[in-house]
Amino acid sequence: MISAVVVNWNGREHLARCLPALLAQEPAPGEVLLVDNASDDGSVELVRTEWPAVRVVAAGGNLGPAAARNLGAAHARGDRLLFLDNDVVLRPGVLAELARELESDRRIGAVQPRSVCADRVDVVHYDAADLHALGTLVLHNWFRPLAEVRDPSGPVGAVIALCLLMRRRAFDAAGRFDPHLFILYEDNDLSWRLRMHGWHLRLATRAIVEHAGGTAGLSFRSPGARYASRRAFLHARNRWLVLLRDARWRTLALMAPSHVAYALVYTVFAASRGGLLAALRGHLAAVAALPRVVRARRVQRGRKVADRHLLSAAPMTANPGLAESGPKAWLRRALDGFVALNWRLVRRLCG
Repeated sequence: MISAVVVNWNGREHLARCLPALLAQEPAPGEVLLVDNASDDGSVELVRTEWPAVRVVAAGGNLGPAAARNLGAAHARGDRLLFLDNDVVLRPGVLAELARELESDRRIGAVQPRSVCADRVDVVHYDAADLHALGTLVLHNWFRPLAEVRDPSGPVGAVIALCLLMRRRAFDAAGRFDPHLFILYEDNDLSWRLRMHGWHLRLATRAIVEHAGGTAGLSFRSPGARYASRRAFLHARNRWLVLLRDARWRTLALMAPSHVAYALVYTVFAASRGGLLAALRGHLAAVAALPRVVRARRVQRGRKVADRHLLSAAPMTANPGLAESGPKAWLRRALDGFVALNWRLVRRLCG
């Protein structure tokens, strides 16, 4: 049975499209749970009135999407888990296509659909990703016109948690989402842990979902948009937390020059957007969390796949128009080149 877990925080306007599309899937999920992170916009009242079949799970506070997904999974009865953000709308047939792809091979742990922009449905938002050696994601077909995309369904290096069908067995074996990350990098982290233990990840391109505005106060999609201090803090902190838990020590040591270079460049970028102090606090928070993260490295036990087979050093993803000309473009290309060279020199030695 498929249990759908919809994560919500003040998403009343999104739920009016998200839930009807989910409930209209054929076949429909066996159950739908809405995990609410203490919304105060009437979301819960709307759901209980309009869709009484949806089971509401109150998180008791804004725990973030990572912890909310875990909470939903704990209350779900199905052996397949559909994680869905409240600003995602499933087109007809998506759930059936995801399930078909998941069942095509018992080694597949998670499948995600193709995501298009809700306000520009002829533009791909992203088609899954690759795990970058820096701990970030290299997003596939990022803001690329749909007419230009020819990529078929198939294996990918990482999945994005906005819509994700998973085997419960894989989800539990990988250790679930890390609630300490709150938001940002939680899907990088889970993808890394799934793949290091031998699970395969897939993209189903015939399953298409429409992705709306993202998380208020955190999403950043256009060059002129405000870059929230909260995002600067989480980005700076969470990248280190993922690397320190998921990478082998040897990999971290060999790629240390690139990690330091990226941290410096990102801090400069955050400073240019008014987020210098937030980024610095993020780096310091990662240091403070080191004892807990080292204990969490027990996830390395039973590892089946080495980092050299999991990671990439392809050019990093950047928002359209953000660093495409001038000094910023030069710095971006220089960093990409430096990291690629570092990775090329040490990759065979990475554990």
